[in-house]
Amino acid sequence: MRILHLDPDDMDNPLAGGGPVRTYEICRRLARRHEITVLTPTFPGSTPSKERDGIHYLRLGRKVGEHGSSHHLTFLASLPRAVRQHDYDLLVEDFMPPASATWTPLFRRRSAALVGSVQWFSARSYTRQLKLPFHWGETHGVRLYPALVALTESMRRYLRSRHPGVHCEVIGNGVDDALFETPPGPGRGLLFLGRLELHAKGIDLLLQAYAGLAEHEREPLTLAGTIQEPQALQALIERFGLGRWVRVTGAFDAARRLRLLQDCRALVMPSRQETFGMTLSEANAAARIAVLWDREPMNEVASPQSLRAPAFEVAAYTQALREVLAMGDDELLARGLGSRAFARRYCWDEAAAAQERFYLEAHDRQVMQRRRTTGSVHAGR
Repeated sequence: MRILHLDPDDMDNPLAGGGPVRTYEICRRLARRHEITVLTPTFPGSTPSKERDGIHYLRLGRKVGEHGSSHHLTFLASLPRAVRQHDYDLLVEDFMPPASATWTPLFRRRSAALVGSVQWFSARSYTRQLKLPFHWGETHGVRLYPALVALTESMRRYLRSRHPGVHCEVIGNGVDDALFETPPGPGRGLLFLGRLELHAKGIDLLLQAYAGLAEHEREPLTLAGTIQEPQALQALIERFGLGRWVRVTGAFDAARRLRLLQDCRALVMPSRQETFGMTLSEANAAARIAVLWDREPMNEVASPQSLRAPAFEVAAYTQALREVLAMGDDELLARGLGSRAFARRYCWDEAAAAQERFYLEAHDRQVMQRRRTTGSVHAGR
């Protein structure tokens, strides 16, 4: 089967999140049996194309002037033409900024099946920032997709509420097998992994909660990830008087992530919104518990042994941090091993197999629909 996959992010992009990791991990397994082309935006230093483990990547769009967002905007603008020009049996579109759903379904080849993959679902943040109704893509645009992949059960419930007739399946992310080999004994300090976006990732809430700890209660807090707003982040650290306690280490690769998780006592996940929260499953696989908001879908992804605070109640998050820092090593080890057992459900091989079955079913339904349509036309002559 020829599969054309639209991904608004690229693993080689320094600002990449978890979405392109999922695309790569699933597509490289499917590429053993299918012909896969992935279209992604350009980014500084990108090449026009790249071969990666049997996957053919093509970069679309360009930078306009000094506008960093122009890579993504020109990528969006290029998609209608791209989905008409390429030959494919199945079109897979990852939801993307600014509206999650796009206009691509209106331009695709009608002979091909279409699957939407809900890896991004934060259009309301753009509605708030730009005062434009981007959230309509999530409330109405989802109906353009006959089949959808959700990463969590809570997302599937929402999608079915907006699109009752949709064929929707939950296929979660996987984790790197090497994480399960991390020594389970607890380390020291708290760790944040991910893009350092002050609002979206809740870094402002985390620092406020951490500042609520007395100095004798604290262990170092490490912020690891691509820094989005370096000056604002530094100002926030200074505002709370945390310069001695907070270490900002920047981007990390898989080997560095492994060491960071091995060295920490627990992961902190203060995000305001996620579609999955991959670092939660990664930390749990490494036998580390997490501290998170008790909010979908993060509370669905994290292990039962992880600590939850009522959503956005900073004082409660401070108390959860206090609890994990005061926790005895034996209890922490037991919780970590329980978390590791829970995280074994997140397997890339199983996710890829489930995704392939879903793709083949979508393709077969499209073939049957076209046969029925063709038969009706012939019968009417």
